Amino acid sequence: MEERIKLLEQTIDHHHRQISKLFAKVDQTNQDIQKIMNILTQIRYFLYGGFAFFVATEIGFIQALQFM
Repeated sequence: MEERIKLLEQTIDHHHRQISKLFAKVDQTNQDIQKIMNILTQIRYFLYGGFAFFVATEIGFIQALQFM
């Protein structure tokens, strides 16, 4: 009976370690996704700025304001 209890305890400890590793991987994945989202946001605003600069230089700043 004691052998069976020890085996169950070892199995529980093993599962606990595996779950801990998986949660660490999930946390790391969430951090990586947040970094990707930040980069995409920077790219989006860079493109918005480029478009605004293009409109301001090609159409003219005052005309661009009147257009809006």
